[in-house]
Amino acid sequence: MAKLTGVKTIDMVNGEITKVAYEGAEYVRVEGTPRNVGRVGDILLNVYDHPDLKVNSFYKIVHNDEYGETIYDEVEDSHRSALAAGVVFRKVSEAQPSLEDRVSTNEKDIAALKSDVAALKGEAEPKYIRIDKSEAKAGDFVKFDEAPNECLTAGKYYEIYRVDGCGDPQIRDDDGDGFDTYCADDFEVYRKVSSASAEAEPKPERLKVGDYAKVDYTFNSQSKRGDIVKITEDDNSIIPFLTEHLNGDNAGWFAEDPLVRATNEEVAEAKRKQAEEEERKRWAAIGREVDEYKVGDIVQYLYDREICEVVDVDEDGRVEVATQNHGICVENQSSIELVAPVEARFDRKDDE
Repeated sequence: MAKLTGVKTIDMVNGEITKVAYEGAEYVRVEGTPRNVGRVGDILLNVYDHPDLKVNSFYKIVHNDEYGETIYDEVEDSHRSALAAGVVFRKVSEAQPSLEDRVSTNEKDIAALKSDVAALKGEAEPKYIRIDKSEAKAGDFVKFDEAPNECLTAGKYYEIYRVDGCGDPQIRDDDGDGFDTYCADDFEVYRKVSSASAEAEPKPERLKVGDYAKVDYTFNSQSKRGDIVKITEDDNSIIPFLTEHLNGDNAGWFAEDPLVRATNEEVAEAKRKQAEEEERKRWAAIGREVDEYKVGDIVQYLYDREICEVVDVDEDGRVEVATQNHGICVENQSSIELVAPVEARFDRKDDE
């Protein structure tokens, strides 16, 4: 079933749609993830970015014998993955809680009450807040999004027993053996806080234009999980943030939940990798590896901007250049930059 036409917004609260009308019936917003709360006959406000689906359009939730609850796009393909996000609306007559719903709600209330009692007794589950890796110290915790080996578990908190001289947290794996996080790429550092202090923690400031964010999950095709993106526009809609990659390419539109504020450390690392990639492409454009100099190249010193010609390249990669005042000097690649490759010099054409 293609997107629905004729769905009208009836009520909004704080910019969020709470009630719509369709074919003479009213539908009210149902809180929760569509995949968990959506039922056949409900209407989904779609946020899934796909060539055959329209973002911010409405679709009827139907049942597929193979996939379960799903929606269909313009070409009648099923998209159950679209139910991972978005907003569900249910016909008013069906939105009244059933006996089963009321029992379920009561059970949840009882569970919450038990949790409160446990908290008063000091039995509450510990809470963790994410901190910069540079702030890590003994007693903090490491959590891996993806386990780097079979002796570690994704999503589990591992206590740091020390931080080495290089700033790398040291933990013990599931077998009790020491593990150096230098050997892992994808992890975050957390600090345990008491329930009381966690409750007192202010709500994270909403992202704004100019902020950098880390993609936690995405439904668009312009970015992937783990990307660092920059907020370039905020239209205060359900999917408010237009973003771009560090190289300026479009990273797509995002709702608030898929983005978390990037730490200064994460932004710096992403910019470093982006700079390395741009440098690689610059050299690749002339058919060379990074810092691959040739005799006849024109280079420039970084510290005094003197322009010289490469007269020889040693086996270890060091470059010999003819300076104006000091004769032939041997330099590391880190002290010079390429101005013009020998292949682009008109005055050397006859030498080729």
